[in-house]
Amino acid sequence: MSPDNVGGAQGPRNFKLKVSYRGTGLSGWQRQENGLSVQEILEGALSKVCGHGVVAHGSGRTDAGVHAEGQVASFVTRALRTPVQLVRGANRFLPRNVAVLEAEEVPLGFHARHSSTGKDYAYDYLVTEARDPMRDWRAWWVGTNLDWGRIGECLPMLEGEKDFAAFQSTGSDATGSVREIYRAALSRPSPGIIRLEVSGSGFLRHMMRAIAGTLWEVGRGRVGVYGEDGFEGVVASGKRPQAGLTAPPQGLCLMAAHYLPKGELRALLRGKSVEK
Repeated sequence: MSPDNVGGAQGPRNFKLKVSYRGTGLSGWQRQENGLSVQEILEGALSKVCGHGVVAHGSGRTDAGVHAEGQVASFVTRALRTPVQLVRGANRFLPRNVAVLEAEEVPLGFHARHSSTGKDYAYDYLVTEARDPMRDWRAWWVGTNLDWGRIGECLPMLEGEKDFAAFQSTGSDATGSVREIYRAALSRPSPGIIRLEVSGSGFLRHMMRAIAGTLWEVGRGRVGVYGEDGFEGVVASGKRPQAGLTAPPQGLCLMAAHYLPKGELRALLRGKSVEK
């Protein structure tokens, strides 16, 4: 079916979507040859709504098993669909673990990934005496013996523009490893959950999970293995073996992607109050 048969057609139009998904069992955002991706699922639903093949671009490539509350996607279509029709139509064809929450028409120059000036990620640690199977699908169970005061002392060392090569996995196609972290903090969104919140200009492959895993090592009292400079020395080293393990994917969630000018975004995020 051509776009002309779907409520009429006109020149190309660009849409921005807010997408939420439960990453369990999925191969991540980006289309893969050997697994079902969010991109593939979303493009299939949008193609049915628009009456033609759709290519959706995401703000970030979340890993297999990682969740999203605020992934942003953009796509171009000639179909005459309103934002409300796109949301309702896409959700009609999407499985229960993926949903389009919002849609808006944006200028043709907008691109979900290239236009982004920052992202918010959250990593949830489950801090209960016993593993809770009702919650550990969305959090990493770490018990109750971590030193969260020591972990909190490390967070200011992440902020600012730095080379984060120590937290980058091999196989990345990113150009350079310098990124700016606008804000890093801990919060308690619900009983038994401690959340690591990190906002930055961009993130390297597995960077957020490597930071979460290294902080777990710090909380266990293993900061000494990183030398006399501790966590700050890890950041400065630029060497992945100096950092800790890569935390499991189920604790990580892409919370939001931002499109404000970097100066405005930096001021906004650093002005946030955070529950300690």
